[in-house]
Amino acid sequence: MANKLPAYILKDTTLVAADGNRVGQAMEITIPVMEKTMEDFRNAGMIKPREVSMGYEVTTCTFKETSFDPEMLKLYGIGQGRASPIIAYGYMESEDGTEHSTRFEMSVDVKKVDPGSWAPAAKAETEYEVTVHSGSLFIDDAEIFAFDDFSIRVGGAEQRPGRRDALRLT
Repeated sequence: MANKLPAYILKDTTLVAADGNRVGQAMEITIPVMEKTMEDFRNAGMIKPREVSMGYEVTTCTFKETSFDPEMLKLYGIGQGRASPIIAYGYMESEDGTEHSTRFEMSVDVKKVDPGSWAPAAKAETEYEVTVHSGSLFIDDAEIFAFDDFSIRVGGAEQRPGRRDALRLT
């Protein structure tokens, strides 16, 4: 009989960027959303179109911090031909007490730094938006999915294995 208790409940997060752990600074992290690009496709004889997957949408990530850290702000300069590594870490716990770790490793280019509003006696927030060139999601050190500009793996399996050979990408 399968366990029906809630599992993999995300309870805490942190971010590693600018060569440092941002524990206590990163207040919110939105990891990249994987979304397929779909196109309507209709051949002769079909009475209705069918959506077919043509690839994937651009992947982005955002995070907010409760600081105005100069080392983080300097990340905006990265992107002139080189990407910056950022890792989002999470602690998860199942109701049966099992603990789990998760991480999302990404190679990014910082698109936007929003220093928010400044007000006396109010918490400052700085929001960062990055474009993600490649990324890998791991839960308990097992790869869930990984992608770059040319391929995507889910559960370690290449999703379009013939594409790489057909385009001579190997």
